[in-house]
Amino acid sequence: MFAAIPTVWLAIFFLAPLAFTVVYSFGNSLFGAVEIGFTLKNYQTALSGFYLSTFLRTVQFAVTASALCLVVAFPVAYFIARRAGRFRNLALVLILIPYFSSFLIRVMSWQILLARGGVVEMVLNFLHLHDGPLDLLDTKTAVFIGMVYAYLPIAVVPLFVVLDRIPAPLLEASRDLGASRFQTFWAVTLPMARPGIATAVLLTAVPMLGEMVIPRLLGGSRGVLMGQAISSQYLQSQNYALGSAMAVLVLVAVAVVVAGLARLTKGFAEVSA
Repeated sequence: MFAAIPTVWLAIFFLAPLAFTVVYSFGNSLFGAVEIGFTLKNYQTALSGFYLSTFLRTVQFAVTASALCLVVAFPVAYFIARRAGRFRNLALVLILIPYFSSFLIRVMSWQILLARGGVVEMVLNFLHLHDGPLDLLDTKTAVFIGMVYAYLPIAVVPLFVVLDRIPAPLLEASRDLGASRFQTFWAVTLPMARPGIATAVLLTAVPMLGEMVIPRLLGGSRGVLMGQAISSQYLQSQNYALGSAMAVLVLVAVAVVVAGLARLTKGFAEVSA
């Protein structure tokens, strides 16, 4: 009975809307409605022209931003887990403090930082890394910066958890057997950190594929990603069939990410043993 309650909840509020989305994606679009049928024209439209470039740009942003989050978060998590000592809890709190404020406010603050005459422009000019006005707001670069900033702390936490659980004697045994620090990291630490890596990628890449707030606030018309395009089809164009087809494409991309992460963690029990 206890298992049935969340199962029914997921079926009603997750599986049922997902099924309607898939069905609508093959239907014929009417203004504000969908005529149930079977046609591939919605997918043909979603995979051509502007919509195809938007989908590919979304996948590119999600992959590269998630990879950058992972590259930055791993050494931070490693330092907290292995070197922070009694300050580890304080370090984690400092990383998570931004989540105590509104996500919308945090993203909008980057509008001030990246605008002409903003802090970023003054710092770059002071360091002689840039000269003159900084036209960074309403660009794809601004969207990329905002996405990395927003999801970086989420990548640190799961990496910290898995790195903290690696037994220290295991690392010491590797060193005693003649392995260098890099060899120990490559052969022991990194394989045993696979679940944390997979979780970090899952928690960053998946929401990035459907991100709508950051592109809208920091990218303007030049930072359109799939989330904005889908929202536009549903709310402005009232083309539910095309919007559903685009949403299904995002779901397929999410499924590919999940399948890749499942393959990454396959056989982890044997490694940890």
